[in-house]
Amino acid sequence: MKQTRLLRGHTQKTLARLARISQSAIASYESGLRHSSRSVRKLAQILKIEPEWLETGKGPMELPMEGYDLSDTLPPAGVAETMPRLPKRRRPQAPWPYPNIAPSQFDGLSSEDRAMLEALTLTFIETAQARRTVKPRGRKIG
Repeated sequence: MKQTRLLRGHTQKTLARLARISQSAIASYESGLRHSSRSVRKLAQILKIEPEWLETGKGPMELPMEGYDLSDTLPPAGVAETMPRLPKRRRPQAPWPYPNIAPSQFDGLSSEDRAMLEALTLTFIETAQARRTVKPRGRKIG
């Protein structure tokens, strides 16, 4: 559960607040000391993962794409957009990380544009991580 919590960008505190349980309960779930199916199902819903995977470790972790609420990423009403056909065999998919960009907008990019966007995103992430590790220097007074 800890891996999924971190993948989704939650701290124990924020996940506990969203699930309306204590932070120590989250720590107990993560260490394997606690097993309450009611709370685990609520946590799976918040983390947007399969409850069975969270409870047993079996099956796919990710929900099928239609299991995610992407309503805030869809085009405005009245704009027609064809939905891609799902393959017969469902594969676990990661949730769409950009709430203000519809997946279809990304799909409409050329392979060169996708490669450029990936390179830009990677550069941004590496720069942001490097900024966090640099200690700010204080100004000398005097």
